[in-house]
Amino acid sequence: MNSVDDRTARLTLPILDPRLGVECACGDPVTWREALDLLYGLLPEYANSLSGALQTGDTAGLHRAAHSLSGASSYCGTVAVQAAAKALETLCLRENVPDLPDAVQAVLHHIDRLIQLRQSGMLPAADGEPVY
Repeated sequence: MNSVDDRTARLTLPILDPRLGVECACGDPVTWREALDLLYGLLPEYANSLSGALQTGDTAGLHRAAHSLSGASSYCGTVAVQAAAKALETLCLRENVPDLPDAVQAVLHHIDRLIQLRQSGMLPAADGEPVY
């Protein structure tokens, strides 16, 4: 997949898929909501870590933050954040430095979208439709 196709795919992924999140939480909606709340609490720290590591050229720090965010978001149904973090993690491993700023911006964009969703008060129910 080329970078244009990759960016298009990431933009069409749901920012939150509650059914997937519940599935990842062994079918327990309460556990899913707790995991999602924990992730929300960590999002500002992830954003700061990614921004700081990019500014200082710390590829290893970018990789650590992307890897951690990819893992944490994989349990919550936060598909776009997970995919963008995974893509950034891959770029870090390949030491593809020219593409890192765009990849970090993609992750930060999806983090912001997820935060805005929560602030809107429109988080879907555990059996709700995905939010794009």
